[in-house]
Amino acid sequence: KRQSKKQTKIENLSKVKESISKTKRLYYEEPEQTKFDAKVVEVIDNKDESFELILDRTLFYPEGGGQPSDIGIISSEDVNAKVTDVQIEGGIIFHSVDENIKVGSTVKGEIDSSRRLRLMRHHTATHILVHSARQLLGEHIRQAGAQKGVDNSRVDIQHYRKVSREDIRNIEAIANEIIVENTEIEQEWLDRHEAEKQYGFDLYQGGIPKGVDIRLIHVAGDVQACAGTHVNRTGDIGIIKIVNTERIQDGVERIIFAAGDAALMEVQRTEDILAESANMLNISPAEVPKTTQRFFEEWKERGKHIDNLRREVAKNRGVEGMKEIEAGGLVVVIQRVDTDMGQLREIANAIVEEGKVAVLGSGDQGAKIVVAVPKGGKLNADKVMKELAKIIGGKGGGSEEFAQGGGPEVDKL
Repeated sequence: KRQSKKQTKIENLSKVKESISKTKRLYYEEPEQTKFDAKVVEVIDNKDESFELILDRTLFYPEGGGQPSDIGIISSEDVNAKVTDVQIEGGIIFHSVDENIKVGSTVKGEIDSSRRLRLMRHHTATHILVHSARQLLGEHIRQAGAQKGVDNSRVDIQHYRKVSREDIRNIEAIANEIIVENTEIEQEWLDRHEAEKQYGFDLYQGGIPKGVDIRLIHVAGDVQACAGTHVNRTGDIGIIKIVNTERIQDGVERIIFAAGDAALMEVQRTEDILAESANMLNISPAEVPKTTQRFFEEWKERGKHIDNLRREVAKNRGVEGMKEIEAGGLVVVIQRVDTDMGQLREIANAIVEEGKVAVLGSGDQGAKIVVAVPKGGKLNADKVMKELAKIIGGKGGGSEEFAQGGGPEVDKL
């Protein structure tokens, strides 16, 4: 969906007048501000009850670098337009709104400040986590992708093995120590070649930015080229909590995390789950792991016991009172046993273990048939099944050694 919106902005760019200047980006000049005044320089009707506003200046951050766009309100004297998406192309920023505001109007813009703050915290936290992982695991650590969010975010790092639980705890500890130190987040604009000369190509872990001048973000000794919004000091993040990790491909580990109040909500959610589990088991939260392990072991043993009983029942039902014929040098057991498909398969397996062919039917909830042939038996279960299924008005199939099927005509069994 985001890609289709981006494509729409690119198409609309060709429609606007060449005289329109690039939008002045206030989110770099005044990152702490949430309100601004601007002038509407162009409006594009999307023909779907939505419009694209182009302003001479804006605080709304456009989607980019894995950071979602800002949302909020743009209002004139008589219109309040809701901003649902913001994109940038060719230096021109497009604000998707639900109301039309005339070209030339003076407007007031206001971004959703709590959402912006969460995104800023998560973006800065991404830099800190990659830096912390490199300090712990080695200089080979590189960012392989990232997506910032409001409730949580993710960052992918290149690493030759799965990150252990102990590694995660240590990365988290290093990251939160950086937060406690409350160092300043610095930004600077440098000529691309000068930046590469000073800091090398490691600058581009979040992607290679466009343009001659690039924006660098300095966080606790880490330097990256980045166009996103950031907090002023590491302490503004509050806390970083790693929620989960997963191996998404060979050599790439994904770290899912939350920052600030979003991290607190994650911790509280986990505590709620633990408290609920403890309450269900009528034990203290500290006893949950040990008790769960005991229940799991008991469940496995009970499952094995049930399987053994099912096999014994199947074996008994598979030898007593069943019809047998001889076909192609094989003994074939043919019987109707009105039971569920799982039990039917168990009985068939018990018969096959005795070196016999099983052709079993059940009238339980429709007609069902199972055909099982001992390994090496000169009979094709799949072919037999397909013929039998026709008789009961249904379909079936499988392998040469096992096949099953069903149909509606129970009276034909």
